Amino acid sequence: DVERSRGLGDVYKRQSLMTKKWLNIVYKEKNPNRLKKHYKQWAGDYDNDLQAWGYAYPKKIKQILSKHIQIKKNSRILDAGCGTGYVAETLIDLNYKNLVGIDYSKDMLEIARSKKIYKKLICQSLSKKTSMKSAQFDLVICTGVLTSGHVGPSAIRELLRVTKPKGYLILSISEAIFFKLKFKDELEKRDSEYQYVHLTKPFIALPNHNDSARSRMHTLQKK
Repeated sequence: DVERSRGLGDVYKRQSLMTKKWLNIVYKEKNPNRLKKHYKQWAGDYDNDLQAWGYAYPKKIKQILSKHIQIKKNSRILDAGCGTGYVAETLIDLNYKNLVGIDYSKDMLEIARSKKIYKKLICQSLSKKTSMKSAQFDLVICTGVLTSGHVGPSAIRELLRVTKPKGYLILSISEAIFFKLKFKDELEKRDSEYQYVHLTKPFIALPNHNDSARSRMHTLQKK
Protein backbone atom coordinates (compact mmCIF):
# COMPACT_ATOMS: atom_id res chain seq x y z
CA ASP A 1 0.00 0.00 0.00
CA VAL A 2 2.86 2.37 0.81
CA GLU A 3 4.53 1.65 -2.53
CA ARG A 4 1.22 2.06 -4.34
CA SER A 5 0.65 5.39 -2.56
CA ARG A 6 4.10 6.58 -3.59
CA GLY A 7 3.43 5.52 -7.15
CA LEU A 8 0.18 7.45 -7.26
CA GLY A 9 1.91 10.43 -5.73
CA ASP A 10 4.53 10.37 -8.47
CA VAL A 11 1.80 10.19 -11.13
CA TYR A 12 -0.04 13.18 -9.63
CA LYS A 13 3.21 15.15 -9.46
CA ARG A 14 3.96 14.43 -13.12
CA GLN A 15 0.40 15.38 -14.09
CA SER A 16 0.62 18.60 -12.08
CA LEU A 17 3.96 19.47 -13.69
CA MET A 18 2.55 18.71 -17.14
CA THR A 19 -0.43 20.95 -16.47
CA LYS A 20 1.85 23.84 -15.57
CA LYS A 21 3.93 23.29 -18.72
CA TRP A 22 1.06 23.25 -21.22
CA LEU A 23 0.94 27.03 -21.46
CA ASN A 24 4.61 27.26 -22.39
CA ILE A 25 4.38 24.31 -24.76
CA VAL A 26 1.51 25.63 -26.87
CA TYR A 27 2.72 29.22 -27.04
CA LYS A 28 6.26 28.24 -28.03
CA GLU A 29 5.23 25.68 -30.64
CA LYS A 30 5.81 26.87 -34.22
CA ASN A 31 4.65 23.77 -36.10
CA PRO A 32 0.85 23.74 -36.67
CA ASN A 33 0.64 19.94 -36.76
CA ARG A 34 2.51 19.52 -33.50
CA LEU A 35 0.40 22.29 -31.96
CA LYS A 36 -2.74 20.39 -32.92
CA LYS A 37 -1.34 17.27 -31.17
CA HIS A 38 -0.58 19.30 -28.06
CA TYR A 39 -4.17 20.52 -27.88
CA LYS A 40 -5.42 16.99 -28.42
CA GLN A 41 -3.50 15.91 -25.31
CA TRP A 42 -4.54 18.97 -23.31
CA ALA A 43 -8.22 19.08 -24.34
CA GLY A 44 -9.56 16.96 -21.47
CA ASP A 45 -7.95 19.14 -18.78
CA TYR A 46 -8.17 22.48 -20.56
CA ASP A 47 -11.24 23.92 -18.82
CA ASN A 48 -10.11 22.86 -15.35
CA ASP A 49 -6.66 24.34 -15.94
CA LEU A 50 -8.02 27.69 -17.14
CA GLN A 51 -10.32 27.88 -14.15
CA ALA A 52 -7.48 27.05 -11.76
CA TRP A 53 -5.27 29.69 -13.39
CA GLY A 54 -7.97 32.36 -13.02
CA TYR A 55 -8.60 32.90 -16.74
CA ALA A 56 -9.46 36.61 -16.97
CA TYR A 57 -11.01 36.90 -20.44
CA PRO A 58 -14.58 35.85 -19.56
CA LYS A 59 -14.79 38.56 -16.89
CA LYS A 60 -13.33 41.18 -19.26
CA ILE A 61 -15.84 40.25 -21.98
CA LYS A 62 -18.69 40.55 -19.50
CA GLN A 63 -17.48 44.05 -18.56
CA ILE A 64 -17.22 45.14 -22.19
CA LEU A 65 -20.69 43.86 -23.04
CA SER A 66 -22.21 45.62 -20.04
CA LYS A 67 -20.34 48.94 -20.23
CA HIS A 68 -18.98 49.65 -23.69
CA ILE A 69 -21.12 48.08 -26.41
CA GLN A 70 -24.78 47.20 -26.75
CA ILE A 71 -25.99 44.28 -28.84
CA LYS A 72 -29.29 42.44 -28.83
CA LYS A 73 -29.58 39.07 -27.11
CA ASN A 74 -30.32 37.35 -30.44
CA SER A 75 -27.25 38.85 -32.09
CA ARG A 76 -25.23 36.45 -34.22
CA ILE A 77 -21.89 35.96 -32.47
CA LEU A 78 -18.71 34.27 -33.70
CA ASP A 79 -16.40 32.74 -31.11
CA ALA A 80 -13.19 32.74 -33.15
CA GLY A 81 -10.71 30.18 -31.84
CA CYS A 82 -13.43 28.87 -29.55
CA GLY A 83 -11.52 25.85 -28.22
CA THR A 84 -13.69 23.95 -25.73
CA GLY A 85 -16.26 26.75 -25.50
CA TYR A 86 -14.98 27.96 -22.14
CA VAL A 87 -15.45 31.66 -22.98
CA ALA A 88 -18.76 31.05 -24.74
CA GLU A 89 -20.23 29.73 -21.50
CA THR A 90 -20.04 33.30 -20.21
CA LEU A 91 -22.07 34.47 -23.22
CA ILE A 92 -24.69 31.81 -22.50
CA ASP A 93 -24.85 33.02 -18.90
CA LEU A 94 -25.59 36.50 -20.28
CA ASN A 95 -28.39 35.01 -22.41
CA TYR A 96 -26.62 35.31 -25.78
CA LYS A 97 -27.45 32.05 -27.52
CA ASN A 98 -26.98 32.61 -31.24
CA LEU A 99 -23.36 31.42 -31.22
CA VAL A 100 -21.07 30.00 -33.90
CA GLY A 101 -17.65 28.62 -33.00
CA ILE A 102 -14.59 28.07 -35.16
CA ASP A 103 -11.37 26.33 -34.16
CA TYR A 104 -8.74 24.26 -35.95
CA SER A 105 -8.54 21.61 -33.17
CA LYS A 106 -11.03 18.80 -33.73
CA ASP A 107 -10.48 17.50 -30.20
CA MET A 108 -11.23 20.85 -28.58
CA LEU A 109 -14.34 21.18 -30.77
CA GLU A 110 -15.58 17.78 -29.62
CA ILE A 111 -15.68 19.09 -26.07
CA ALA A 112 -17.34 22.31 -27.23
CA ARG A 113 -19.96 20.26 -29.08
CA SER A 114 -20.74 18.24 -25.97
CA LYS A 115 -21.75 21.44 -24.16
CA LYS A 116 -24.52 22.10 -26.72
CA ILE A 117 -24.10 25.86 -26.61
CA TYR A 118 -23.32 26.56 -30.28
CA LYS A 119 -25.68 26.71 -33.25
CA LYS A 120 -22.77 25.63 -35.45
CA LEU A 121 -19.13 24.58 -35.08
CA ILE A 122 -16.52 24.89 -37.83
CA CYS A 123 -13.15 23.12 -37.89
CA GLN A 124 -10.90 25.52 -39.80
CA SER A 125 -7.85 27.68 -39.22
CA LEU A 126 -8.08 31.45 -38.87
CA SER A 127 -4.62 31.80 -40.40
CA LYS A 128 -6.15 31.83 -43.88
CA LYS A 129 -9.47 32.76 -45.46
CA THR A 130 -12.24 30.57 -44.11
CA SER A 131 -15.41 29.26 -45.76
CA MET A 132 -17.56 31.65 -43.71
CA LYS A 133 -19.66 34.18 -45.59
CA SER A 134 -18.74 37.85 -45.34
CA ALA A 135 -20.56 40.38 -43.14
CA GLN A 136 -22.67 37.89 -41.16
CA PHE A 137 -21.80 38.45 -37.49
CA ASP A 138 -22.95 41.21 -35.14
CA LEU A 139 -20.07 40.42 -32.81
CA VAL A 140 -16.78 38.55 -33.21
CA ILE A 141 -14.90 37.49 -30.09
CA CYS A 142 -11.32 36.26 -30.34
CA THR A 143 -9.53 35.67 -27.03
CA GLY A 144 -6.25 33.89 -26.32
CA VAL A 145 -5.78 33.21 -30.03
CA LEU A 146 -4.00 36.18 -31.60
CA THR A 147 -0.63 35.34 -30.14
CA SER A 148 2.72 33.65 -30.60
CA GLY A 149 2.56 30.16 -32.10
CA HIS A 150 -1.15 30.41 -32.85
CA VAL A 151 -2.77 32.95 -35.16
CA GLY A 152 -0.90 35.95 -36.52
CA PRO A 153 -2.01 39.50 -37.38
CA SER A 154 -3.26 38.51 -40.85
CA ALA A 155 -6.32 36.99 -39.13
CA ILE A 156 -7.59 40.47 -38.31
CA ARG A 157 -8.46 40.90 -41.98
CA GLU A 158 -10.53 37.70 -41.90
CA LEU A 159 -12.28 38.63 -38.67
CA LEU A 160 -13.21 42.02 -40.10
CA ARG A 161 -14.47 40.37 -43.29
CA VAL A 162 -17.03 38.21 -41.49
CA THR A 163 -18.24 41.06 -39.25
CA LYS A 164 -21.31 43.05 -40.30
CA PRO A 165 -20.98 46.80 -40.91
CA LYS A 166 -21.49 48.49 -37.52
CA GLY A 167 -20.77 45.11 -35.89
CA TYR A 168 -18.19 44.71 -33.14
CA LEU A 169 -14.96 42.80 -32.57
CA ILE A 170 -13.45 42.02 -29.17
CA LEU A 171 -9.84 40.89 -29.59
CA SER A 172 -7.32 39.98 -26.92
CA ILE A 173 -3.70 40.63 -27.88
CA SER A 174 -0.69 40.02 -25.66
CA GLU A 175 1.40 43.10 -24.92
CA ALA A 176 4.60 41.09 -25.46
CA ILE A 177 3.86 40.46 -29.14
CA PHE A 178 1.69 43.48 -30.07
CA PHE A 179 4.68 45.27 -31.62
CA LYS A 180 7.02 42.32 -32.13
CA LEU A 181 4.65 40.28 -34.31
CA LYS A 182 3.25 43.43 -36.00
CA PHE A 183 -0.31 43.33 -34.69
CA LYS A 184 -0.03 47.10 -34.26
CA ASP A 185 1.02 47.45 -37.91
CA GLU A 186 -1.91 45.34 -39.11
CA LEU A 187 -4.42 47.34 -37.08
CA GLU A 188 -2.98 50.59 -38.41
CA LYS A 189 -3.04 49.23 -41.96
CA ARG A 190 -6.78 48.54 -41.63
CA ASP A 191 -7.80 51.56 -39.58
CA SER A 192 -10.09 52.75 -42.38
CA GLU A 193 -12.23 49.64 -41.82
CA TYR A 194 -13.04 50.15 -38.14
CA GLN A 195 -13.03 52.56 -35.23
CA TYR A 196 -11.84 51.93 -31.69
CA VAL A 197 -14.59 51.67 -29.09
CA HIS A 198 -12.53 50.67 -26.07
CA LEU A 199 -9.03 49.54 -25.09
CA THR A 200 -8.49 48.03 -21.66
CA LYS A 201 -5.49 48.66 -19.50
CA PRO A 202 -2.95 45.81 -19.54
CA PHE A 203 -3.93 42.89 -17.29
CA ILE A 204 -2.62 39.42 -16.46
CA ALA A 205 -4.55 36.90 -18.53
CA LEU A 206 -3.88 34.02 -16.12
CA PRO A 207 -3.21 35.57 -12.70
CA ASN A 208 -2.60 32.19 -11.02
CA HIS A 209 0.07 31.11 -13.51
CA ASN A 210 3.64 32.38 -13.20
CA ASP A 211 4.26 32.42 -16.94
CA SER A 212 1.11 34.27 -18.00
CA ALA A 213 1.43 37.20 -20.37
CA ARG A 214 -0.01 40.68 -19.94
CA SER A 215 -2.80 41.32 -22.37
CA ARG A 216 -5.27 43.96 -23.54
CA MET A 217 -8.78 43.71 -24.93
CA HIS A 218 -9.27 45.72 -28.13
CA THR A 219 -12.92 46.50 -28.87
CA LEU A 220 -13.52 47.68 -32.43
CA GLN A 221 -16.60 48.63 -34.45
CA LYS A 222 -16.53 47.88 -38.15
CA LYS A 223 -17.39 50.87 -40.34
